[in-house]
Amino acid sequence: MNPARGSEATGIARAADPSRRVKAQCANSEALVAPGSSVCLLHALPVWAASIEGEALYRERVMPPAGAVLVVSLEDTVRADAPSIELATTRMQLSAGPPYRWRLDYDERLVTPASRTVLRARIETPQGLWMSTDTVVPASTPAPVLQLRMVQVNAGRCAGADTQVTMNDCAYEGFLESSAAMSGQLRLIESALASAQRSHWRRVQKAWLTYRTETCQFEAGAVGTGSARPMVQWQCSDRMTQQRTAELSRLTACPEGDLACPVPRLPRAP
Repeated sequence: MNPARGSEATGIARAADPSRRVKAQCANSEALVAPGSSVCLLHALPVWAASIEGEALYRERVMPPAGAVLVVSLEDTVRADAPSIELATTRMQLSAGPPYRWRLDYDERLVTPASRTVLRARIETPQGLWMSTDTVVPASTPAPVLQLRMVQVNAGRCAGADTQVTMNDCAYEGFLESSAAMSGQLRLIESALASAQRSHWRRVQKAWLTYRTETCQFEAGAVGTGSARPMVQWQCSDRMTQQRTAELSRLTACPEGDLACPVPRLPRAP
């Protein structure tokens, strides 16, 4: 369902009757009504205006940096062979922790029956991008909640990516770097295992790879066949691979006497 249609979903506000919209605007305004008249002179919303309201949040227990700004955008990802089209954006200065309530007004004439509208969010600081959503949320979602994640340190490499194709490529390069780091940990663990354990370990890792693929394909499904799908899937794969590498690192550094550690203690470098 597109937000421009008669959606009853919470978070999408529309007014079919222009007079109602004008009255609502006047009710929330100061000195916008002519003396002896019930007609608004200013700030009457045009009949094509629509809005979406929701929340943005992140899990880290940190305050946003000074000068941080939340940016929420509405995009059309209907064409798989072209970058997504930004239909509208809203910016909000941050001075406290989440959750952040936001409202995004847009021109519903830009949304066609074929449109596939999604929501994204990011937090920008004077030093650069701080947080971003790595999945998209369909714009028709009732009371949408946008989950932000901390941007990786190497995100500066993607700062010049200004098309969906270059953003997809950059996400893939990040995934390759994470995969290389995980491969090193896997080789280290295999070198410490006996033959029977090594076979079992390879089955475990193969099952995890299948789990990662299925999970990230599911996350990317929110984009459908849109041009942002590769980026969403590679970012998911990158994130899960980094998490897996951290788990593998723990296995290579089990404290002596840890009965729950399946990997023999590896010799430390002198």
